[in-house]
Amino acid sequence: MAAYKILLVDDDPGILRALGAYFEKLGHEVHKAESGEEGLAVHERVRPDVTVLDFAMPGMSGLEVLAILRSRRATVIMLTGKGQVETAVEAMRLGAENFLVKPVDLSHLGVAVEKAAEKSALRQENVALKRRLHPNVKRRLVRLGLLVLMIAVSASIGLLIGGSGKGERSRSPIPIPVDSVR
Repeated sequence: MAAYKILLVDDDPGILRALGAYFEKLGHEVHKAESGEEGLAVHERVRPDVTVLDFAMPGMSGLEVLAILRSRRATVIMLTGKGQVETAVEAMRLGAENFLVKPVDLSHLGVAVEKAAEKSALRQENVALKRRLHPNVKRRLVRLGLLVLMIAVSASIGLLIGGSGKGERSRSPIPIPVDSVR
C-alpha cells in the first residue's frame, strides 16, 4: 500500500484521534483540523492526497467546505452521523468521492481513501500527460486518424463499385496522398 497525505477535518477531537491513529498505523502522513475554516487553511498549506471531511460542524458546514475544496480540485470523502439519502446525494453532486456514515468501519474507510487517492493520482497524471503532448504530435495524430478514415471510406466505396475485396485491384475513387501523414 502506498503512503498518502491525508487531511482529517472533524469537530470531534476523539474522532480525529481515532482516525489519525488508524491512518498513521497504516503508514500515511496525517494532518488534522477541528473546523471547516482550519481545514481549508491546512489543505492550502499541505495539499493532501485525500481529505476526510465531517458533514456537520459548527461554523462552516461540511458541504460549504466541500464546495471550496472541489473548486481547488481536491479529493474529498464525506463522513456524517446522519445517514440521510438527501445529504449523500448533495455531497456526491458537489463532487465528494464517497460518503460514509459514522460510526464508520475503519477498514472500509481505509479502502475508500486508498481508492480515492489512486483515482486522484490518475487524474493528475492524465492532466500532466496532456500538457506534455506536443502540438505537432496532436496534429499528426489527427491527420493519421483522418487518413485511416479516408482509407476505410475509399475501401468501402471500392467494394461498392465493383471490387470483391479479395485482392482485386480496383481504382480508388478517392486519391490518397501518402505524404499527407508527415
